[in-house]
Amino acid sequence: MNIKEKIQELEQRVKDYTQTISVRALEYTPFIVEVGALTVGTDDKGVVIAENKRFPMQFSEKAVKEICSMNFSDCFGNKVQPKVFSKHEWYSEQIEQLKMSINEFKKLL
Repeated sequence: MNIKEKIQELEQRVKDYTQTISVRALEYTPFIVEVGALTVGTDDKGVVIAENKRFPMQFSEKAVKEICSMNFSDCFGNKVQPKVFSKHEWYSEQIEQLKMSINEFKKLL
């Protein structure tokens, strides 16, 4: 993939994320949980897992409390505390990171 294609991909992700947070509705599952560099989701059996998703799973306040009571560790065995974000906060932070990356890639053109 060349730099121009990568920039286009990142710009599309910014648009997708912006659209995701533009809908301001009262949600039952408004929280996203991160563990290190990964977000928390569930597998097909409902087991909590850390994963790398563009559109992470969202959880209710009750589910967040359960997730935060679980033990997570990094690849070195060090304990990692989950971080909880509102949907809007998480996507807004991702948008800013993407914009910074786009600007850096554009410098390479």
